[in-house]
Amino acid sequence: KREVVKNPYPPFTTSTMQQAASRIMSWSSKKTMSIAQRLYEEGLITYHRTDSLSLSGAAVEKARNFVEHEYGKNYLPEKARFYKTHSKSAQEAHEAIRPTDLASGEKQIASSDEQKLYGLIRKRFLACQMSAAVYDETTIDVGAKPSGYALRASGQIMKFDGWRRVIPTKMDDAVILPDVKKDEKLDLVKVDAVQKFTQPPARYNEASLIKMLEKLGIGRPSTYAPTISTIQVRQYVEKTEGKFFPTSIGIAVTDFLVANFPDVFDYEFTAGMEEKLDNVADGKLKWAKEISDFWKPFDKKLEDVTKNSKRVKIEVEKLGKKCPDCNEGELVVRTGRFGKFISCSRFPDCKHTEKYLEKVGVKCPECKEGDVIIKKSGRGRKFFGCSRYPQCKWASWRKPVTP
Repeated sequence: KREVVKNPYPPFTTSTMQQAASRIMSWSSKKTMSIAQRLYEEGLITYHRTDSLSLSGAAVEKARNFVEHEYGKNYLPEKARFYKTHSKSAQEAHEAIRPTDLASGEKQIASSDEQKLYGLIRKRFLACQMSAAVYDETTIDVGAKPSGYALRASGQIMKFDGWRRVIPTKMDDAVILPDVKKDEKLDLVKVDAVQKFTQPPARYNEASLIKMLEKLGIGRPSTYAPTISTIQVRQYVEKTEGKFFPTSIGIAVTDFLVANFPDVFDYEFTAGMEEKLDNVADGKLKWAKEISDFWKPFDKKLEDVTKNSKRVKIEVEKLGKKCPDCNEGELVVRTGRFGKFISCSRFPDCKHTEKYLEKVGVKCPECKEGDVIIKKSGRGRKFFGCSRYPQCKWASWRKPVTP
């Protein structure tokens, strides 16, 4: 048995705020920043584009007083907590993201989304100045004779909630172990064999992609949301069930740029350029020289690639059907500026095109004849409709299930 102490999370930076909003509320980074902008303009939070974990002494003191008054002295650590930013590229020009007024801030918010994000920021700020959560952890090692196998079971019980008072955790699946003594003989009641397989790395979602960008030193708090928005608008990636999948266009563009501009499309180059720009801002480097050192060789390389590079061939999805116009080519799925469409593989000799219908494998619940397909609203939001539209006008935001 041992006592385990878990300290609170640090206050939010732009990156961690976007990750939390994505994980907890399934928000895009663009939506999170838009709502944070409104909260900032209304004077309810500090500046929301920051990579700093620092907090003003006055703000920390107010938070400690609030914690003591609301939750009692047990929830207040002896000393105030101050946090350091570990990222080398952090500019730390601003404080961490926090409420400007703990007492009256929530009363001034009318919008539901603003309340959700403000609540997230407020709880995180309060928690970072609260006592640690304490757990009793038990580990039992059982020797199974005569086979000689060693079996281990572990369980944890919360002893004192501390900062978890404001950011609760689900303890429904907590494993509570019986009280046993060393060398005590146990009776075998049941053996459950659970088969597990090694899982491949998970695909990126918005939260994990932002975390990786920050880890690699790519971008700034102000560029995470626009970067993720841009790769979707340009159809380099598609978002399915919250996860990013590269498109044929994205793969082709990446392969071309990495092959022809390996130095520029390197993580270290991007992080290094960010560092140089920071040094320019601090007056340690001259901007004209740095830009010139980069631009001259890049301009020469760009001219060479423009003249000598071959046209990139984008992979297409074959449908296994002959073109109805020429009867020679095969129907394939291509991606254009307005999304996917079906055309002849002999394009541009044959200009046959069809509308691409992305089916989900379910018949229309209303007419029972058409297929449920994925469509996009005028604002780019996905919804489900019938392939027989306009004869059948069934539509839904939710994907129907197979009856």
